[in-house]
Amino acid sequence: MRLRWLLDLTLLLGLVYLAAFLGVALARFSYPFEVEWMEGGMITHAARLLDGQPIYAKPSTDFIPFFYTPGYPATLALLAKLGVGLSFGLARAVSILATIITLLLTFQVGRREAGARYGLLAVGLYAALFRTNGAFYDLARPDALMMALLMGAVYVAYYKRSARGAIAAALLFTLGFFTKQTISVFIPPVALYLLWRQWRHGLLFMLTAGLAIPLGIYSLTKATDGWFWTFIFEGHQGHIFYWKNILMEYWRDLLFLAPVLLLIPLLSFSYQIPIPALSILLAAHWSYAFIFRMSSDFSDFPHMYYRELYYLEPRWLLAVPPGLIALLLLAYRLRNRASAPKVAGRGFWLLMFIAGAGASGLNHSTQWAYSNCFMLISLFAALYIAITLKDLLSEGARWRALVPIAVLIQLIAWAYNPSAQIPQAEDHRAYAELDHQLKQIKGKLLMPAHPFYSWQRDGVTHVHQMGIQDVAYMKGVADLFPRLRRKAWAAVVVDSRNHVPGLNASYYVGAQLRYPSPTALQTKTGFLVRPATLWYAQDPQPRALVAGLSANFEEGAWVGWTAEGAAFGARPISRPALGRQGGFIASSQAWGRDQRARGRLRSIPFKVTAPQISMLLAGEGRGHKTWVRLMINGKGVARIWGPQGAQRDLRRVTLACEGLMGETVILEIADEDEAGYIAVDDLRFVDDLRFVD
Repeated sequence: MRLRWLLDLTLLLGLVYLAAFLGVALARFSYPFEVEWMEGGMITHAARLLDGQPIYAKPSTDFIPFFYTPGYPATLALLAKLGVGLSFGLARAVSILATIITLLLTFQVGRREAGARYGLLAVGLYAALFRTNGAFYDLARPDALMMALLMGAVYVAYYKRSARGAIAAALLFTLGFFTKQTISVFIPPVALYLLWRQWRHGLLFMLTAGLAIPLGIYSLTKATDGWFWTFIFEGHQGHIFYWKNILMEYWRDLLFLAPVLLLIPLLSFSYQIPIPALSILLAAHWSYAFIFRMSSDFSDFPHMYYRELYYLEPRWLLAVPPGLIALLLLAYRLRNRASAPKVAGRGFWLLMFIAGAGASGLNHSTQWAYSNCFMLISLFAALYIAITLKDLLSEGARWRALVPIAVLIQLIAWAYNPSAQIPQAEDHRAYAELDHQLKQIKGKLLMPAHPFYSWQRDGVTHVHQMGIQDVAYMKGVADLFPRLRRKAWAAVVVDSRNHVPGLNASYYVGAQLRYPSPTALQTKTGFLVRPATLWYAQDPQPRALVAGLSANFEEGAWVGWTAEGAAFGARPISRPALGRQGGFIASSQAWGRDQRARGRLRSIPFKVTAPQISMLLAGEGRGHKTWVRLMINGKGVARIWGPQGAQRDLRRVTLACEGLMGETVILEIADEDEAGYIAVDDLRFVDDLRFVD
């Protein structure tokens, strides 16, 4: 009775996780912005196909593909052509449907191998791993579709014991390969199994896959003048492979994030493979990885793989779930040495678990890897655990309750806050405000982290931020600098932690985008970014802050300004400062001018009409001897200091003056540092604290 109750509790928790995943997926599938930063870039691949343009072509600012095969965007383009319309909702709906298919097939395998209860357990375990796997089950990425095709191929290969079944499995693997190449890891073990079971079926499987995949590669490579091969195969070679990860850190991360995925299969493996040395070696290696993590520096926490864990503090809590699970399973193993549970007939699923562990390890060890790398081991470990659990709990086994207790501990440790994965009201408001602001800009936008937004707004595609990084090994995007110099885009939106090479030579920061909270409009998973700076093309047209007072010094004279001392000279200077607004800046440093001079630049009196004054600022100094301030009757009432140290690029800053609304003030730019300088450009009143017009 107690064992039945424990099993029911594990099933209930698994179903709770399934409901949580479905709730998250439904809540965010129509969100009109990226939940994960590469979603829009992936949909842009489908936009290219809809526009009749190739995905694989010479790298340019118009487009650079991700290093994936084309199955997922081709599916989106096909559905869009049927009148559905290309959108985030369509792209996520495909992934949601694919994940549901994966779950249904997983249930079917569990039901056929062990019974309906264990099929539900397998589904619950995989659903519970949604957040651990990066919350990728419903994203506009190829992962979910590849998983459905993989599960379909494995299901057909194992259960359809016929020549047609072997051919169908090979064709499903082919479709999976042209969705995401990782599926290829599973083809050799499936082929070996089929050869062992019925050699004719194995040969037919190998012949079909061995012809279909190379033929597809050849056809796409020839149709794209070799660019398909360049991106899909040579491009991956440009990514660093971390051997230390696959040897140590991958297993370390699994032991802390999802120890049951390794430890229950190890327990079953110790019974299924009668070579004790193999189990001992695995246990020793994983134990070393565990101890290595616990004794290492935790200064990088929360690492992207661990940041959603609720038991990060104090650090020793990280060891509690894996430690408890290991002790419970060890006790079971020691108690059942003489009367081993029957685990025969699970060889194929053990093979799939090993293939999943290897595929996830390869993904984990590749540059730019994220938590979705664990999806492959998660699926086949969940399935293998569920169907072997019945064996481990068979009549005659002692202390059987220890195994479901270990699973319960893991399920509790996987708990996460579903709302953290769902865009909230502030995200929708922030998107609406950003969308409104960007629609006011006349001309095309370059949004490297959000190219699908640009396609929706301007009707043309452009390069994704990841594409800029991906082709660095090809010496970068050849036409990026020339197009920036020509000011091909009216504005460029750059996300936090992103960088567009050469941008500040011809563009300037018009606004530092601000939000109502640290997470508003931020992606919910993956690389945590959001639009951060709005860059405008440099404009040499004079502009006034108020009547009679130059705001950008483009007149080439001190219009509305008076220079005191020798530092600022007789006029603004034309110096190629990175990030400047136009051709001139106010600077206390210029060629041929006394670098040791001091001086101040003061404006005519004017009224404060906005809560902030925004400006571009650069300089070099120490000891707060350079500044920009507002004065009333000769006394400073608001101030920002010049840069401490060296800051050669002009950067957007704001001078707060909320309490001075309606007051008449004088703006002063000062340099009292003989060894430093200050540079100012593009002064603006800021009414909306989030944006600058």
